[in-house]
Amino acid sequence: MDSIERMGKILALIEAHPEGICGRALADGCGVPWGTMKQDLKVLVSTVENPIPLYTDRDEENNAFEEDLFLPEVKWFMATAQKCYTPVHLNVREGVGVLATLDFLQEDNSLKEGLRQKILSGFDLGEEETYRYIKGELAPLEPIQGKTFPIIENAIRTNQRLTIAFNGRKITVDPLGIVYYSRLRCWYLVARQGDTIKTYHLNKVLEVQETGESFVYPEGFSLKAWFGPRWGMEYGDLIRVKVRFLNRSQTVAKVHKDVAHRASELTTLEDGSLLFEDDIIGVNEFITWVLGFGSAAEIIEPVELRELILKRVRETLGNYQEEVY
Repeated sequence: MDSIERMGKILALIEAHPEGICGRALADGCGVPWGTMKQDLKVLVSTVENPIPLYTDRDEENNAFEEDLFLPEVKWFMATAQKCYTPVHLNVREGVGVLATLDFLQEDNSLKEGLRQKILSGFDLGEEETYRYIKGELAPLEPIQGKTFPIIENAIRTNQRLTIAFNGRKITVDPLGIVYYSRLRCWYLVARQGDTIKTYHLNKVLEVQETGESFVYPEGFSLKAWFGPRWGMEYGDLIRVKVRFLNRSQTVAKVHKDVAHRASELTTLEDGSLLFEDDIIGVNEFITWVLGFGSAAEIIEPVELRELILKRVRETLGNYQEEVY
């Protein structure tokens, strides 16, 4: 994404959040460091020929200096007094259908991004995701098939327990939310069975029945928070990892972009390399991500992951060894 496309996305994000969106969230949404976002915002507010009606929650503070406006916690708004909107009410299936057509429109990318953000903003996909969540990039979305989705969504909203046919067996669950994982382009049901919360691939849910029983939705539960430590959609134990990334080519920049949405600890070491620390769930997908950096990445901790990496590398080398006759 170049700077022009990024500024279009910034404006789309601000316009899609009439309640305001902070600079840090804008940086995360665009996948760039805060320093880059800060410069972009300065360019946007200094446009003379076509001034953009942007303002912040610090504008009316008498003692605020200009630099105080460009802090990551400052919220940004777009003036909409002169705008008129035609309300369009879409359910999730209709919204996903519209999103799927946007990439085929012969329009400017910023316009398409604006439409995408407006549609998504109506799906409870903001900062406090409770019922629905999109993990990864926001598009493209795989169309929703069958009748299970609206039944599940209604059960979530009304706290109704369901019986689902999954992987050849029937289980009773408390549906907590629906998630779209963009890397695999798949929809998942997040549900509680007993005391365990798991994900269920919706394509493998062949039947859904309402039980007529209600359940108490977990207080304070958020899909976004629950998925926070997860690397992909794997189920497993929470582990602490440390990885050192060498400062080669665009390695460091890519790491920053890939983990911008996570609460990772990133430390620049004296030799210019980057130390990544995080609590993760999902060993297999995490290892696949690390291997994508080749020799520019080294897992420091835990030892078990180092051994898994070594095993993967040996298996790969085995594919290239010449047979000895």
